[in-house]
Amino acid sequence: MDLKGIDHDAEGCAVWDNYDPSSRSFVPSNATASLPHIKSDNDKYTFSIPTSSARYHFVSSGPIDKSTFQVVPVKSDEAQLVVEVEVVKDLEDEARVCALPSRGNSDVYGVGFYSPKNKHPYPPSSWPAFNVKVFLPITDKQQHLNAFETRLGQFEHIFPDLSAHVDFERLDLGAANVPMSFEDVVAGAIHISNANAEIRGKLTGSNRVVVKNANAPIDAELTLTGPGEIALHNANSPIASTVHLKSGDFHPRPDYHITLNNANAPISARIASQPLNSGFFLKGDTVMGDVDVHLNAAFEGGFKLSNLFRSPTVELTNKKDPSGEGRQRYLRFEKRGSTTIGSVGWGNGEHAPGQVDLSTVGKSIGLHFD
Repeated sequence: MDLKGIDHDAEGCAVWDNYDPSSRSFVPSNATASLPHIKSDNDKYTFSIPTSSARYHFVSSGPIDKSTFQVVPVKSDEAQLVVEVEVVKDLEDEARVCALPSRGNSDVYGVGFYSPKNKHPYPPSSWPAFNVKVFLPITDKQQHLNAFETRLGQFEHIFPDLSAHVDFERLDLGAANVPMSFEDVVAGAIHISNANAEIRGKLTGSNRVVVKNANAPIDAELTLTGPGEIALHNANSPIASTVHLKSGDFHPRPDYHITLNNANAPISARIASQPLNSGFFLKGDTVMGDVDVHLNAAFEGGFKLSNLFRSPTVELTNKKDPSGEGRQRYLRFEKRGSTTIGSVGWGNGEHAPGQVDLSTVGKSIGLHFD
């Protein structure tokens, strides 16, 4: 797990090469000091993070076996997140759990999970493992919380439906080799990264949603509540997405930019909603994978389809004017070598700019105007 740029201030706790078991520090479970905790199997510790903290930060380092990280909403008037940590496996008795920061008298803003990087690593079956639950306080009103961050290799991420209770300023989550699931999560900006395990779920961002994976599927329902960007990146496994675009009170015209990038695997996207008279720009490319995109009826603009070995499919299925004005829909396109270019629109009046560029090699392209 790449910790670059993450200042978790866990000196003496985060990463060490010469670990001396005789220096172990045992701290009772009700301790509030930011000290390293040496754990045994099935022990539990509890930490509190004030909701006023600028971030809620969770990080791991060292060899750790597959673990779980679960967010749990609970009815509470307490202005704090409660973190419950259970060490479910620690055969070498070397796991550490630390409040962050690990020194000084600053308020706790996160929790770290560590095991030593031994000179002679023991086998994965002996690596420690954790179950972590983060209890979020919820009330009858929508609550705005600050940045929620993880850098947790091999911690499965499980987020329930928080949409009716909590929205985050920012959601920045990273894992590897374990699934990440989101029943329904809302934040201003969202960045999710994983490798070798599926990312699945429903994410709503105010202006930016970025999801990155490799060697495992991305299967997501994504919403932008205002103008902004969606970017999905993968390799060797499919991207499947449904996109909802909303404008809120933005004036005079919202613009949306969508990037879909893959290799050796297909891309599929359905734009389920798009505001009238909005700018829409989509780029989708892969190699040795099909590309299949369904655009919303509100889209107007040009398109460019590039495929070296196959002719693309361009399909117009909806001729009902989304504005209710009864305008006629036109579709024009022509093939130039390995490229097909064209445009689609309603009536003869001016419209917001739009452009869709799709490309693949060796597989099919389908562009559907729904």
